[in-house]
This record gives sequence, structure tokens and C-alpha cells, in this order.
Amino acid sequence: MIEKAQKEIKEFNQQSVFQKGEIKKRFFERSNERSLKLKTHFKENYNHFLNQSLSSTLLKGKETFLNLKNQLIRELIRSLNELIKDKIEKNYSNYIQFLLKTIKKIKDTIDKPQEIELIFNSRDYRYLMENYGKVQNLFKNPVEINKDPKDFIGGFKISLVGGMISYDYTIDNLINTKSSFLQMEISKIIDDSEIKLIEQNYSLFIQNQKSNI
Repeated sequence: MIEKAQKEIKEFNQQSVFQKGEIKKRFFERSNERSLKLKTHFKENYNHFLNQSLSSTLLKGKETFLNLKNQLIRELIRSLNELIKDKIEKNYSNYIQFLLKTIKKIKDTIDKPQEIELIFNSRDYRYLMENYGKVQNLFKNPVEINKDPKDFIGGFKISLVGGMISYDYTIDNLINTKSSFLQMEISKIIDDSEIKLIEQNYSLFIQNQKSNI
């Protein structure tokens, strides 16, 4: 009876050890599986973060570079405006001669029996109203002189047939139409290839980070 009980206890212990071993084995298997999933999940998330970081950083870099170029162009335009204003102020008589010569060059295009209106800034308007003959003598047909409600640096605008046809010969417009030239000049100051090299180096850094995970 005792021997039988001892045998059953031994078998139970062996069975318990086996079950414990199975439980332990399954635990390690599940732990490894869980660790693998966590590692995979981490890699995916980290890769996603690196990709986002690369995209956002490159995009932000390009936006900053573009903003810098645009800012330099605006500053260059402001500098040109100030320079031209200063030149006009210091030698207004030469500027008026330039103005009248420019009108004379295009008069054959507009000197027809129609409503001819020349529009100037406030200062030029006052001067030419006092010296109206300098303008009228350039034309065969009557010419009307008016002041633009929005002041500009210099030059003039033309309005024909009651505003149905118009031309803009203002200095402001001339500078704006030459903005592509200004962009070329700015590109000489800031080399795009240097920015691209920085982008390539950062992209390479991100790729190295991915390979080291």
C-alpha cells in the first residue's frame, strides 16, 4: 500500500515537473514571440518616425531656403526703389527729360483720335500740369493728364478709349517685370547645389540610422 502510494507520488511529481517544463517552455516561446513583435513594432514605428523626420526636415529646409530667396528679392527691390528715388530727388530735371523721351518713343502708337490719358504720380502730375505744353507738344491729338490715386516712384501709365486699353510704364512695374533677373542674381549669391548637398547628407544620415536598428 505504501509502495503504491510512493509510486503514485513519484509519477505525480514527474508529471508536475513535465508540466512545469511545458509551461516554462511555452512561457519562453510566448516571451520570445512577444519580444519579436515588440521589436518589429518598434522598428516599424522608428522607421516611420525617421521617414517623417526626413520628409518634414527636407520640406522645412526647402521652405526656409525659398523664403530666404524671396526675402532677399524683396530687400533688393526695396533697395532699388530707394536708389531710384534718391537719383530722381537729386536730379529731377534729368528725370523729367527721361520721362518725356519715353513718352515720345511710344507716341506714334497712341497718338490717334481717341481719348488719350497720361497718368502720373503726384509730384510729376503737379510739374507737368504747370508745364503742360511739354507733353501736349509731343502729340497731334489732345492729351489729358491725371494723377494716380495710388502713388508710385516714377514713370507713367497710359489709358486709351476710356480705360479699355492701358499701358504701365511705371518704374515700379518695370522692376517687377524684371523679377526673374533678380532671382538669377540671388541664385548667384546662394548656390542651390550647396542646399542639395546638405539634403543629401541628411538623407544619408537617416538611412544609416535605419540600418543600425
